[in-house]
Amino acid sequence: MLDALETVKRDLLKLPNVVAVGLGLKETNGEFTDEISYRVYVAEKRDRASLKDSEAVPDSIGDFKTDVLPPLVVKDDSDVCGNERRTLAKHRPLQGGIAISTDAVSYGTLGWFGTLDADDSKVLLTNKHVLYDETNEIVTDARKTAQPQLGDPSECCCCECGSDNVVGESLIGIRDLSPMTATSVDAAIARIDEAHASNILLSITNDSTEEVLEVTGTATAVVGQTVRKIGARSGFTRGTVIHVGDMAAAPADPGGGTIAVRTGQVLVIPVADETYEVREGVCKRAFSNSGDSGAVILNDAGEIIALNWGGNRTTYTIALTVASNIANVLTALADNGFPLTLSTSPGGGDRAVARSDAVAAAHLPRPAPDGSPANLFERLRDANRHSLLAWLFERHHREILQLVNHKRPVTVVWHRAQGPAYVAALSRAGRVEQYRVPLQIAGVDRRGLLRAMERVLLEHGSEALRKDIERYRDELMSFADPWDTLEALAAGLQSRGFIDVVPSMVRPARTGT
Repeated sequence: MLDALETVKRDLLKLPNVVAVGLGLKETNGEFTDEISYRVYVAEKRDRASLKDSEAVPDSIGDFKTDVLPPLVVKDDSDVCGNERRTLAKHRPLQGGIAISTDAVSYGTLGWFGTLDADDSKVLLTNKHVLYDETNEIVTDARKTAQPQLGDPSECCCCECGSDNVVGESLIGIRDLSPMTATSVDAAIARIDEAHASNILLSITNDSTEEVLEVTGTATAVVGQTVRKIGARSGFTRGTVIHVGDMAAAPADPGGGTIAVRTGQVLVIPVADETYEVREGVCKRAFSNSGDSGAVILNDAGEIIALNWGGNRTTYTIALTVASNIANVLTALADNGFPLTLSTSPGGGDRAVARSDAVAAAHLPRPAPDGSPANLFERLRDANRHSLLAWLFERHHREILQLVNHKRPVTVVWHRAQGPAYVAALSRAGRVEQYRVPLQIAGVDRRGLLRAMERVLLEHGSEALRKDIERYRDELMSFADPWDTLEALAAGLQSRGFIDVVPSMVRPARTGT
C-alpha cells in the first residue's frame, strides 16, 4: 500500500470532492477497526445516490477497501476529566517533556534535543506555534525561550529580566510550507544558551510521571504500532497509530474558510487502557491535550516517529492526536538552512547519533528551481540509469527499505550500525562540495556497517537478495574505505564497472572568475 500510495492519491485527487488521501485503520460507525484501508478525506460526505459513477470514490482499490471521511475538527484545548496532570515546574538540567514558552500566557512541550550541523550548537525541538504563533508561514525572529514560562512571578518580575528561566533563543519556526509538498509541518528550534547546553539530560520525563523515555533514533510510523509520549499537559500516555499520509482539517470558523490539507501526518488514538481523559461534552480517552504541543512520539524501540502538534477531540468517542512525520520535520528544517542531528539517550546502547531516514525513503528529492537535479547524487543517478548499480538498486531497494522499516532485527542492526548517520553524511556530501564523509561514526566504521547489514540481510532477505549479496559483496566491500568524497567513490565504482559516468562529468561547470 505504501508503494502504491502516491499513485492512488494522484488518481483519487482527480475526483471533484476528494481533498486528501492517506492509509490506516478503517472506521465503522465512528469506531476504528483492525482493517487496513485507503483513508480518503472529502470536502463533505454525500449520499452515494447523489453522485455520478465518475465522481464516486471506489469501494476498494486493488485488494484494499477505501474509507471516505469528512475533514477533522482540529481543536486547540480541552478540559480534563479527573486529575489535571499539567506541570510547569522548573527543571535544571533541561530534559525532554517539560514545559517551555516564549510568553507569559501559553506553553508547550520541549520535545527533544539536537545539534546544528553548521556550528555544533545545541538546540531544542518543539512546535512553531509554541515558540511563535499559529500562522502558516516561516518565521526567523529571535525570541527568548523560557522554562518555565517567562511570566512566572516566582522566577521573573518581567519578560526582559533575563533570569535563569530564559534557557535559549528561537531560531526558526515553520508551519505548513505548502499543501502540495510532503513537508507539511509545525516545527521550531531554539538555540540553547551555553550555560544550559553543557548540562542536558538526554531523556524524557517530568514531575507528572515516574516513566522515563529514552531516544534511540528515528523511524517511520507504522499503522497499528503502539507509541508513547510524555508531554507537559497530559504526562505519559500510550497510543496506537491509525493513519499515515495526508489528512484534511475543517475550517476553524464553521461559517466560512477553506479546508486545510496537512500532508505527511501521523494520527494516533489512545490505547484501550489509557487513563488520561479530556472532556468534550463527555469524557473521552486521549493520547494528548493542549500543552503537549511539541512533544515527540516514540515507538516501542525508543525511536522518534512524529512531532505532536494538534488533535481532534470532537468527532469520535475518543480523542485523536495529529502529529508531523519526524522525517518531514528534519527535512523542512534542513531545506530552510538549519540541518541538524538529533541526539540519542546514553541508554540507547551504541547508537550515539541519529538522523532521519528521510534520505533513504522512496521519495525523490525535489529539483532545484532551474529544473536541474537537486544535488550530486541526483546528477550521478541520472547519468547512470542503465548501469549495474542502478539495476541492483531497482532490483532490491524496496525490499531493503521494507526490512529496515518493518523487520525489527534489521531495524535494530541498521540503527546500531549507524546506518541513518551514514545516510545523512552521504546526503550532505551530495549537497556540500567541500564536505568529507567520515571514515567512522560513533565508533562504527564503514566496513562495520556493511558487514552488519550483510549478516542481517542474508538472514532475513529474499533468495534473490541473498544471491546478489554473495555475488557482489567482495567488490562492494572494497569501496568502503579509500574515499571521502562522492567523486572518489564514483571513480572507484566506475573502474570496476558498476557505473559509467563519474561525478566530474555531471557536476555543473563553474561560471565567473
